[in-house]
Amino acid sequence: MTLVASARAQDFYEKRLRAGQEAYSQKNLLQAVDELRIAAFGFMNTPTLLSETLVRLALAQSAAGKPAEAEATLSRFVDVEKRFATYPKLKLEPEIRAEFQSLLLRRLSPETVRALPSLAGLVETEEQKFAKLPARDRRKALVAESRREPGNPAWPLALAREAAQRQDHKEVLEWTGKALQLSRGSAEALALRAHARAARGECEGALADLKALPPAELDARAELRADGFVCLVESGDWTGAESTLKLVPADLMRRGDVARASQRLAAESQRRTNQTGSVSTAAKSPRKNPQDLSGRVEAPAASAGSPVPPAPSPARGKGDASEQSASNSMNALAESRRLIKALKANEAEKILLAALRSDPDNRQLRLALLEASCLAGAWTRGAQQLPLVSPFAEEEAGPMFYASVVLYETGRTDEARAYMERALPKVSGPLVDEYAKKILGRS
Repeated sequence: MTLVASARAQDFYEKRLRAGQEAYSQKNLLQAVDELRIAAFGFMNTPTLLSETLVRLALAQSAAGKPAEAEATLSRFVDVEKRFATYPKLKLEPEIRAEFQSLLLRRLSPETVRALPSLAGLVETEEQKFAKLPARDRRKALVAESRREPGNPAWPLALAREAAQRQDHKEVLEWTGKALQLSRGSAEALALRAHARAARGECEGALADLKALPPAELDARAELRADGFVCLVESGDWTGAESTLKLVPADLMRRGDVARASQRLAAESQRRTNQTGSVSTAAKSPRKNPQDLSGRVEAPAASAGSPVPPAPSPARGKGDASEQSASNSMNALAESRRLIKALKANEAEKILLAALRSDPDNRQLRLALLEASCLAGAWTRGAQQLPLVSPFAEEEAGPMFYASVVLYETGRTDEARAYMERALPKVSGPLVDEYAKKILGRS
């Protein structure tokens, strides 16, 4: 068949489809059946048009009192859907789609419909049915299902999920225990149980559950990182707590138990610093500090976003809360600068995080944290500061450079490039050269 003849044939069958569509809308059902049957014959090599025609043909046959023919057409529609999954793309009027789905669900078994990915959403799952129930009725229904199917782990898991929504941690432990008996290693059950155990202060069990979870599950459930951090502090695992703290999202740092654990960790870090600080460093061989950019980036004062803060004033008694907070923030800024120059960016980061607990709106603390996190390799933590300190002034070349680095290291190269281009004329040094080459392709 030539291309011209093929196009003419396609046009002919499309006219039959539209004629059948019009006849159906006018309730001329037998004419609609005839027109659509011809169209379906011509669309054997055009899956989308064939699927649309079969939808309309099945409706016309059913409305015309031809149930056997309608069932055969539906069977053919299912075969097409198995191969091409065209149904979601069909341009059907809303009322036609609703009529067809109703016919489909009446004539085909739920299992048949669910087996087709493009149609599976038409069948309401048991969980969806239960979700519509009031909370009290939903729990009763789930308990009844768990008794009816005692070997199915889906029911105790659903009950654990429901209890977690009510923050009934004791009940969560009960149902996750049953779920794990039926499905050992269930990631969701372990995650729910770990959170419930942490909330109840059962840190040994919570840490065991967290250790059994794959990293992807921990990444998907941010609250588990916070739970792990709190429990590591409670158990005195300071090294583990320091590592985990870097993974806790900024919004969860405001959680009461996380804030308290952060303060404990900061206090322990300060205690250890004081112990080691008594050892004189004067005899140590001088060495170049690869983390201190004052010798590598011009205008070192700008590298932290502001001049080095003055030494704290002598104690003036209790003072008011705002003055005390400001004094603590100044001390933290000064200490963080000292730690960064001493190659201790990790410790500087912790000091700044602790200070931000009581002074979260202090932009200078956050600029300093951006620098410390960047130098410590805590890219995500550094990137989390950017919405809180942007926009940068043109003279803040140092912060813009650190912003560029953390954005690049977290996969946001276009944004990193913009900051690097702004910062580069005003900063210099080996680290700048390294990242300028990476981000801008410059040497």
